[in-house]
Amino acid sequence: MAKTVKATKAAIKEANTLVESLRELVWTDLKSQYASFEEMLGERIHCADEAILDAAKGKSAIVAGISVMRKDLDKAQRRFSRSNDVAEFRKFLVELAETIHRLRVANNAIVESLHTVLNPHLSAIEIVEKFASDLQRSAGTWERNGRQIDESIHELCDDNEPAELSDLEHYLTKQGYGSLIELPGHSSSEED
Repeated sequence: MAKTVKATKAAIKEANTLVESLRELVWTDLKSQYASFEEMLGERIHCADEAILDAAKGKSAIVAGISVMRKDLDKAQRRFSRSNDVAEFRKFLVELAETIHRLRVANNAIVESLHTVLNPHLSAIEIVEKFASDLQRSAGTWERNGRQIDESIHELCDDNEPAELSDLEHYLTKQGYGSLIELPGHSSSEED
């Protein structure tokens, strides 16, 4: 009997080791997955911040440039109305058209940078989905370890009566002692 108790204690200790191992595995996986999730989400907002701020600055510069160009155009028109110098006015308009083209190219670059924000490698939704998927994959491993713990506990829970008890009762009956002893469940009150 001492060996059985000793073996049971050792098996319970092993089950506790499995439980502790599972706790550590879950905690490690959660920390790792969360760190990755936080990093990707932080990167997403950081890249968006920079691009949006740069776009706002660029568009402000374009609007400021257009405002200056309108004033210059008004001045050029007044000069032209006084001097009727077509060559000078044409030269100004060609330069103005070139500046407008440069502003349009700059605006297209801004729009392109915003497209990378609007269509990133991973959107915030995709980051959350990836995090959930990674956790689900990890949960499969946790589940297997949990199954091992349950199997270990089930092995320890022997709800059968000891064979020795049945053997002893059988021996007593075989020897003819059954009629001399009252067996549990056969009390005198039941006979009344």
